[in-house]
Amino acid sequence: MKIKKFNIIGVMSGTSCDGLDIAYCSYWENNGSWNYKLKNKSFAAYNSIMRDKLLKSSKLSSYNLKKLDNELGELISESILNFIKQNSIKPSLICSHGHTVLHNPKEKITLQIGNPLIISAKTKMKVISNFRELDVLSGGQGAPLVPYGDKKLFSEYDYCINIGGIVNISNLKSKKLIAYDVCPANIILNKYSRAMGLEYDEDGIIASKGNKSNSLFTRLNEISYYSQYGPKSLDINLIENKFIPILKGYSNEDILCTTTHHIAYQINKSIISKKSHVLLTGGGVFNKFLLKKIRSYNKQDHNFFVPNSDIISFKEAIIFGYLGLLRYLKYKNIAKSVTGSRYSSSSGIIVESKLF
Repeated sequence: MKIKKFNIIGVMSGTSCDGLDIAYCSYWENNGSWNYKLKNKSFAAYNSIMRDKLLKSSKLSSYNLKKLDNELGELISESILNFIKQNSIKPSLICSHGHTVLHNPKEKITLQIGNPLIISAKTKMKVISNFRELDVLSGGQGAPLVPYGDKKLFSEYDYCINIGGIVNISNLKSKKLIAYDVCPANIILNKYSRAMGLEYDEDGIIASKGNKSNSLFTRLNEISYYSQYGPKSLDINLIENKFIPILKGYSNEDILCTTTHHIAYQINKSIISKKSHVLLTGGGVFNKFLLKKIRSYNKQDHNFFVPNSDIISFKEAIIFGYLGLLRYLKYKNIAKSVTGSRYSSSSGIIVESKLF
């Protein structure tokens, strides 16, 4: 029997606000197991104007936020159309996560922008978007969502850890899928790199020249978020209110150094099983100083595995393509054990518009 393959584009805009990850994959199911092949990929960097708008998006008026929603929708559409043309591909579906602006599960609020109506109309394709809201309305955290894809596509590992704007972890060893946001990462590191006129601290060179402040390290680790049990998730407002004020009064170099130690420590603390096989992905993996510290805080003989650069950079886009496919097929794509929702769900809105 011939196995049916689905050719899909996944698009991710992360909390680092650096740009769009675009992945074109084939997905197929065989004997109850899902597989994928990354066929093409691209990174579309935001210009400084768009990046600054996204960084300030949670503070915008409703009018300006809607304008930005449309602007980002136009930009995503243009990036996808260029990607399709350059690679001569014929996707059957686009799965766009959008960019998270607001996320407060306690108030049942989550908002991702990048208008899917515009994306669908411009590309003349079906678009799956708004992956988080159903889960939040059902009492869940709406995050992290990637773990469901980790379980299905990367099951050979004990843990999957993504180091992006925020670090999140998937525990694939537990009987029930467990996952949560661990700590801030590139959101803070990039913020203080930009204060020094840099987009980011390449290889962690500046951080490596700073001094670790033991008192700051202790204060960061005492933040109340770390004493909470999962399911739990982080958002930019919590980071701005709980983390950033603690960093005042320190030099940028020492902030970068101490925060790097903090991230490495929290990552290791989140791995509860000894001698675990751990997959590391996300932009933070390119930070050599951070990787060095992750390994130096490893006291339980974990094997940290760094894959090829395609998986490091595009794993989330690959997984959102998969989650969108599951939604299209009416299969569940969010586990209640991860988010704390009342039930597991098939989340996401299917859009097909012909506006233009």
